[in-house]
Amino acid sequence: HRKRHLGDSIVARCFAVVTLALVGFKLSWNFFHFVFTTFLGSWLNLNLNLTDYGPWSVVTGSTDGIGKAYAHKLASMGINVVLISRSSSKLQATAREIQTLYPLVRVKTVAIDFTGDRSIYKAIASELMDLDVGILINNVGMNPGFCQPFTDLEDENVLDDIIHCNVLSMARMTHMILPGMIRRDRGVILNIGSISGAFATPLATVYAATKAFVDKFSRDLTTELGGTGVIVQTVLPGYVMTNMLNDTTFSKSSWTVPNPQDFVEANFRTLGLESRTASFWYHKLMLSFCETTCFLFPDAFSFFARKHLEGLRVASGPLNSLSFTK
Repeated sequence: HRKRHLGDSIVARCFAVVTLALVGFKLSWNFFHFVFTTFLGSWLNLNLNLTDYGPWSVVTGSTDGIGKAYAHKLASMGINVVLISRSSSKLQATAREIQTLYPLVRVKTVAIDFTGDRSIYKAIASELMDLDVGILINNVGMNPGFCQPFTDLEDENVLDDIIHCNVLSMARMTHMILPGMIRRDRGVILNIGSISGAFATPLATVYAATKAFVDKFSRDLTTELGGTGVIVQTVLPGYVMTNMLNDTTFSKSSWTVPNPQDFVEANFRTLGLESRTASFWYHKLMLSFCETTCFLFPDAFSFFARKHLEGLRVASGPLNSLSFTK
């Protein structure tokens, strides 16, 4: 009995040592990965140079917030931009801004409402037909009724609109532009999801589900396109200070809520270094913490997530959107 007890004790100790070693290795690796992809990799110029991927880029939802910041950033690099959004007046205003700041850059505008039927994609394809598009940023999105129970969505058209705008637009735009990228052996596709799509988000059920589709679609496509020269990245932002947050408790950008320009700068530093990212350093920490907590304590996480959104609802009321416009 003593020998068996001693043997069991040795096995238990070995198991504990191995477990602690694995946990220590995982934590060390996570820390190194965070520092490398967030800061060090770009300092060493190991991230992508987007000018190598073609003369034209396409940005959907490009007249406000994150999409507009992407368009400006691409133009600052000398890359021509196709702006696709719903409002013709906003498109023209954004185009004038870019052309004033970067007179050598060509800007093309396409006024499209992504909640429309499939005919809109024929119109877009005809506008892009002769362009060498090397960069696609699927940013367009909408979020009616954020912080609202699912049954409180009274307009039945809202469900169709959000799925068309958040899900179908990304799949159709990718399907339209990807074949040309593969033929040219180069291309970059950024699919803008949301941190809310990575775990349970009660009171944002439909929006979060559409962003979960963005995440899954992008991760699978990344693997599918291995060796083609086309890079796909899933971007999962947290709160970003755009016009859509003006009526909430977020009054200005901060170290936890970046402005769109800072978010895009952070995202570009990660290109080529990771295929799934929250980009901004605080958002990356938040994503890691939330996914770990959700894995270990799923019920507790869902409870506190609901309390957070209920608190935001009490303070600000139902939100029309958090980051993206169509």
